Amino acid sequence: MTNWDNDAVEQLPIRLMMSLAIIAAILILVAYSSGSLRTFLAEQQVESQCRLLEASLSTLTESGAVRDVDDMNAAEGTKRVHTISLPDSLVYLSFGGDPDPSETGWYTSELVEDGAVIFYKIQGGSKQVIWLPKETYKFREGTFINDHWTIDGAGQSFIIHTSGTLTLVFERVQKNHISYILVHNTDDIDS
Repeated sequence: MTNWDNDAVEQLPIRLMMSLAIIAAILILVAYSSGSLRTFLAEQQVESQCRLLEASLSTLTESGAVRDVDDMNAAEGTKRVHTISLPDSLVYLSFGGDPDPSETGWYTSELVEDGAVIFYKIQGGSKQVIWLPKETYKFREGTFINDHWTIDGAGQSFIIHTSGTLTLVFERVQKNHISYILVHNTDDIDS
């Protein structure tokens, strides 16, 4: 009987080590899963807000009044003011272009598909894209020149790199008889 007790005592450290290894594996799995869950939830938050914005802009593109950005005296185009709440883990949200096409962290404001697209990325996640109809959605970044909003040069995408609550203005405009959706941040200009 003494021999059997010695075997049990010798296996106790082995069982303890196995138990600790299993607990550590479970904790690592839970930690990884919670990080993945946070990333997934943040991506869903941004996507749902983009889909709500898309629905709001559909009536703007179909029947809204258009302002000629080259005419200083033109009446305002139809606008939609949209407040979005962005997660702390946001890397970027872009209306009209892919800010990081090569995935290197070097950002660009070049347009993709004539601006009919929304790109976003959350830390720990992959780049997400929402394709929009080219005929109706052509996002351009607004530039404030001579007391009115216009499209600067050939136009570029509007990129957000900050988290928190942000109010954006989307206005239906035209330049050279082509309709665009001008995007600008209301917090950029002191009224």
